[in-house]
Amino acid sequence: MSAGFPRLFDFDERLVELSAKGDKLERLNAVVDFEMFRPTLEAAVPRADMSKHGRPPFDAVLMFKVLILQTMYSLSDERTEHLIKDRLSFMRFLGLSLSHGVPDANTIWTFREALKKANAVEALFARFDEALRAGGFLAIPAFVYKNHVSIDREHGLVRKWTATDAAARDGARLADVLNLTNTASDVWADTAYDSAKNEAILKARDLVSRIHRKKPKGKPMPGHTRRANAMKSKVRSAVEHVFAHEKGPMALMIGTIGLARARLKIGLANLAYNMRCSVWLHTRAAAG
Repeated sequence: MSAGFPRLFDFDERLVELSAKGDKLERLNAVVDFEMFRPTLEAAVPRADMSKHGRPPFDAVLMFKVLILQTMYSLSDERTEHLIKDRLSFMRFLGLSLSHGVPDANTIWTFREALKKANAVEALFARFDEALRAGGFLAIPAFVYKNHVSIDREHGLVRKWTATDAAARDGARLADVLNLTNTASDVWADTAYDSAKNEAILKARDLVSRIHRKKPKGKPMPGHTRRANAMKSKVRSAVEHVFAHEKGPMALMIGTIGLARARLKIGLANLAYNMRCSVWLHTRAAAG
């Protein structure tokens, strides 16, 4: 074969080089068993819904992994199609070779819309959380904050979430994101959640309130309250890592029309965040 054309083992060597430099997607494949999502995906999106113009449908797990790629790298449908064809790391993550067909932008859109119609993102998120718990990453005390999410103190994983329109009041979402499977009872949250109603919710569920206290109207903040809030901030501020990652590396922006599409996008972002976080947790555990 002439020097101008790559040979098959040239691609294998390139993949070896990618692995040597630390391919994050290869590590993600090693940590996350994506087959766990198959029953939920196939129940939500029948094979007939995955076909396009009579073509054989793409595998449901492959399509889900495409959405995870798209979410992690903040890609449009068209850009996702292009980069799957262009990047060896993307092809390897999806289990595709150069001879395989690649889902086009319309197929990606159709699959995502089918998941939205089936309201499947909550079940997919819950399935991965079950796997995290089975792997020993139990939910330790919960934080509550805006996306709206709750995370656990020990691992920083998103444990529950909900999505609302921009006009919804943050403090009214407390009950939606409380996680009663925590191994401790303390709940940290910012001043948006400081209300008699939320205190009653926590008390009724035998949870200990670590909610920041608001400044009294027309009065200075008492010293002991200010100091208590500062101590709470050291714990509660960890939730900012979730939003910093989603707004930073994942470049999460909600430009969709309608709450259902926004909810799917937010749910996938929270799921993708947990997947990346699980890679770090497994790496840390192996090193220890």
